[in-house]
Amino acid sequence: MRPTPISPPDDSAILTLTSPAFDAAYPRVVNKELIPQPILQSMEWAWNTPRFPERPVRVLRLADVWVAKEGLVFDREGNLYRETITQHSEAEVDQAHAAVLEVIGRGEEADAGGPVLLCKKRGIGNYGHWMMEMLPKAQLVHRHLPDLDARFLVAHAPGHLNDSMAQSLSMLGIDLARTIVADDTPRRFADLLVVDGLSEHGGYMSPLVLDSVDALVACVPAAGAERLFVTRRTAGFRRVVGEDALIAQAQAHGYTLVDPGTLTLPQQVSLFKGATRIVGVMGAAMTNIAFAAPGARVVTLTPAGMPDTFFWFIATLRGLDYTEVRCPQSGPVRGVMPWDTDLVLSAQDQDRIFAD
Repeated sequence: MRPTPISPPDDSAILTLTSPAFDAAYPRVVNKELIPQPILQSMEWAWNTPRFPERPVRVLRLADVWVAKEGLVFDREGNLYRETITQHSEAEVDQAHAAVLEVIGRGEEADAGGPVLLCKKRGIGNYGHWMMEMLPKAQLVHRHLPDLDARFLVAHAPGHLNDSMAQSLSMLGIDLARTIVADDTPRRFADLLVVDGLSEHGGYMSPLVLDSVDALVACVPAAGAERLFVTRRTAGFRRVVGEDALIAQAQAHGYTLVDPGTLTLPQQVSLFKGATRIVGVMGAAMTNIAFAAPGARVVTLTPAGMPDTFFWFIATLRGLDYTEVRCPQSGPVRGVMPWDTDLVLSAQDQDRIFAD
């Protein structure tokens, strides 16, 4: 049986902030004709929005709830708070609901050690989701509600991402002893905080997410490299055919080769903070463009069939000079999504992206 979506009680909001309005411009897209029409239409409603109005961002306080899967929150009867559904599939919702119903009758004691902030959402294994959608919630509560002395519920993540999560929280001044690391298993909390309104993946990103970005940038000096070429060697998929030649061309134009998967978070922040030109294949590592100064020129090499507005939102909020070069896809799918193939970059496009 599918859970009944419910909204929190009217008195559950303990803090409401106004997320400022902001203007947005249609992105510069090279080879736009390669984008399949259904994919293009899925992005254009956001791209064609010239101004995103101000909106509320709320901190909700919920009593006696269950958290399951990637941040789905259920009340004591097993009803699902709709504000915590973030790109979860119906199957994932059903699985979480069944797991919660199974444990509700066991009489498990709730964690009663004080308020816990939910810093889990769909996409827990993705660096970009963490940096721009989960970490900002921690910063918001840490900054605006320090007297709550909240703890922070985070997901168990793969090794390098786990390190980045820990480093980012520490750089914000959050004591890692106050984190609770959880897997998909349902857990009961007597006092849970939920931040609502900061982002809707693919559809909205609040300027308030830059508070955590700015706090990280303030922690480290800028590195000396002004031009960065970002490789996905560590990821192992969604790479440019003939990348070695492309890297040689980039280095001939003064670009430093960067594989963020091999660097600590402070090193990544430092490198991108000092960069004025950044080129790389669209993927989680390019989230680091958020650390660049306004006006930096960013070129993302993007699979023709990849539906994505995430990096455009980052560039818009950060004031970056943003270009997408859409590329034909080649070879088998090497990741989990249809666009996780190799990319073909024409000689003309190669010359274009490195032109001074």
